Amino acid sequence: MYPSFTVSGYTFYFYPIFMIVGAAVCIGIFVGLTYFRHRKRGAENGYAIGMLGIAMAAALPAAMVFDSLFKMAENGGKFIFGGATFYGGLLCALALWPILLLFWRRRTVSVYERLCDLAVAIPAGHFFGRIGCYFGGCCFGAPTNGPFGVVFPEGSAPYEFYGGPVAIHPTQLYEAAALLLIFAILFFFGKKNAFPLYLILYGVARFIIECFRADDRGGLFGLPLSPAQIISIVLILLGETILLVRAIRAYRGRPAGKTS
Repeated sequence: MYPSFTVSGYTFYFYPIFMIVGAAVCIGIFVGLTYFRHRKRGAENGYAIGMLGIAMAAALPAAMVFDSLFKMAENGGKFIFGGATFYGGLLCALALWPILLLFWRRRTVSVYERLCDLAVAIPAGHFFGRIGCYFGGCCFGAPTNGPFGVVFPEGSAPYEFYGGPVAIHPTQLYEAAALLLIFAILFFFGKKNAFPLYLILYGVARFIIECFRADDRGGLFGLPLSPAQIISIVLILLGETILLVRAIRAYRGRPAGKTS
């Protein structure tokens, strides 16, 4: 709710602080899972972690490019940098990292297993990012008379957007709570299917939360859904397809005559 604080004359902004913390948490959990689940794969694990760092570094400019593309219509067709969207960074990292992993020719851990490890870590790191959004005032919600309404202070993005103090949905906190739940589900129950389950669970959560948001997220092809909702649908379908394919392969791989 408050974008910054000052210590000894130096101003620190919550949003980048929480972004850095989130990235560190994501990498930390991934590293822990990697060395716990794939023991004796030291060099291969180190390569996977290094390539993840490269993919995450590329994700930030990708997030900014996606945001600019979504808002081109509202900007009179001009491509203007001014924000970032999580989905842009996520899609970039999930596309680039598997490709980089393929360059390790003596793989003993499949790319799918690596993606499942990463899928557990993403919502934990993303949680801190959304807390940063809350303090920064971005990604804010629509007005509400409900018990969870929050009034952002003067000078914040919601205050300026609505022209005064208005109680709005704290969509950042809604999503943070959903991310914690997703992390718990994947950590305790989703080892072999964490990646497709993440795509489905986060896709559903993000689609619903978008219904309560009111900040400018741009448009896509003139559709009534927000860009994030369209991407959410694609991710949900992709996750379901992966689960279906894995189920079919498991069924075909059963011993003959086995029915349960």
